[in-house]
Amino acid sequence: MKEQTKGIAPLIAAVQIEDIRLTEATVRTKIRSPKDVDEVDLVIDTSASVKEHHEGGPFVVLAVIDAKLVPRKSPENAAVSIKAGFELRYSLRAEFAVSRRDLNTFAQINSVFNVWPYWREFIQSMMARMHLPPVVLPVFRVREAAKRISKKGSSMKSNSSSVLTD
Repeated sequence: MKEQTKGIAPLIAAVQIEDIRLTEATVRTKIRSPKDVDEVDLVIDTSASVKEHHEGGPFVVLAVIDAKLVPRKSPENAAVSIKAGFELRYSLRAEFAVSRRDLNTFAQINSVFNVWPYWREFIQSMMARMHLPPVVLPVFRVREAAKRISKKGSSMKSNSSSVLTD
C-alpha cells in the first residue's frame, strides 16, 4: 500500500474537488419484500479511470460503483442490484506535473474514496424507494483498495454479510 499511495501523495495534497455529479444509474430488484429472500451477501465492485486531463489544469474521473445483494442459497441471481457512475472534476495547480499512471492510481483509490459518501446516500435512497430496508455500506478502506489495485488492477471487491429484515 505504501508504494501505491507514496507515489501519489504529492498529487493528493495538490488536488481540489471542483464538482461531483451522477452520470449513470441502474437499479433493479427481483424481490417485493425482504420476506422473499433469506440471508444475502453484499458484493461491491468499484472502478475508476481518468476521462479527461488537460496538461497543467483540471482532470475528470469516472468512478463506477456496483452493489449487489446476492442470496446465499442462489448466488448467481442477485436480489437487488444498484449501480451508479459519478463524474468527479478535480482542479490541479498549473505548475503541477503528473503522469497518467499516477492519475489513474489516484482515480482508483482517492476518487472512489471521495465519492463514497454520495454513493452511500444514493444506495440508501434507492433501497427506500424500492420499499426495502436500508443497507449499511462498509467503510471504504483506502489501504485495502490500494492492496487490491497492486494485486489485481483496477477492480476492487468488498464482501460483507447482510440480512434483509423488515
